[in-house]
Amino acid sequence: MTTTVATTTITAAGLSKRFDNGADVLRGAVLNAAGGQLTLIRGAAGSGRTTLTRCLTGVYRPDAGEVTLRLGDRGEADLTGADPRAVAWLRAHHIATFDGPLATAPTLPAQAAVARAARCSSEIAAAGLARLDAAEVALTPLGRLRSPQRHLVALTAALLADRAFMVLDRPDEYAPHRALATWLLEATTAGAAVIVTAAADSPLASIASAVGELRQGEITWQTV
Repeated sequence: MTTTVATTTITAAGLSKRFDNGADVLRGAVLNAAGGQLTLIRGAAGSGRTTLTRCLTGVYRPDAGEVTLRLGDRGEADLTGADPRAVAWLRAHHIATFDGPLATAPTLPAQAAVARAARCSSEIAAAGLARLDAAEVALTPLGRLRSPQRHLVALTAALLADRAFMVLDRPDEYAPHRALATWLLEATTAGAAVIVTAAADSPLASIASAVGELRQGEITWQTV
């Protein structure tokens, strides 16, 4: 990771998102996550956690507001105003994200899928799966895995990717808590700005640097 902890930040200001059914999923959400910190956003099912994750990583373009990445001494990048090619480049080089299974061929073994997505060796991919108690699926094609296993494969790839920003949607629903918490702490120690969404009762709050509650499209921040 080449950016510095002090100046690596992801900031969302006035983030709003409405879908075609007219539902306001996000309404002016505000967030500031710094390198070396774990920012946890808790919420109930349907509160907009996945939508928030996808707006923060360029998958969705918000209807209003900005998402800004500060890349250390490399300057800033406006994710919401960037063209699709620039967004793809930022995602490939600076943002590790988990919001569902990997979009890859169902015939690809899990270990190979992790290695390809994380741009790491097969050996590192296998070790990553083992860290999350999933060594037994390493050589199994993705199409033969159950949905939770496919999610875990994608989460492993995100955790192994060496990125300045890590944005994970409900990872503790798929990974063992202790192993996940250890990995997240390692990422923040290495300088990553880590953002995690979770359920309201997530035990990850015990290791978070900042905790917010997502409700009715807004984030209320708590003192940790």
